[in-house]
Amino acid sequence: MLHRIPIHSMLLVAGVLAAQAPKPAPAKAPATEVPEAQAQPAAPDLLVTKATPYRPGITRDPFLLPNEDQSSKQGDFVDDIGVKGFTRKNGRYFAVVSDKRGSIRELPVGYKFRDGEIASIDDKGVTFRQWDVNSTVRTAFRTVVKSFKREEGKR
Repeated sequence: MLHRIPIHSMLLVAGVLAAQAPKPAPAKAPATEVPEAQAQPAAPDLLVTKATPYRPGITRDPFLLPNEDQSSKQGDFVDDIGVKGFTRKNGRYFAVVSDKRGSIRELPVGYKFRDGEIASIDDKGVTFRQWDVNSTVRTAFRTVVKSFKREEGKR
């Protein structure tokens, strides 16, 4: 058994060296002249490094806070939304909400905010699903229920 180990090692080394040996050239066919325009271009050298200039895509100063216009284009946060009531049109419920800028809108179930969405609307309030803004995982969320405020004239 001990004398087989060196023989197997030598056979393995011989096989590796034989694979690296240059192949014999095939028999040449009669030479025909190929004009230089039709000659195959040389393969590009894969080991050549090319200088690639850095062109940053960011257009704002990262140390400044985004202004109100930039943050309004991204959408509202669930915490900034105030619910006023609900309406029903063609069998669909819409939540009447106001944002931090004071605009009032009617939003359907499934409307997406920057950090959440409207999950359901009933006669007591609006249920939101809220997730982390910095995460891409939408399966981990918390449920936020915002009830409708009682009007001054009703008792």
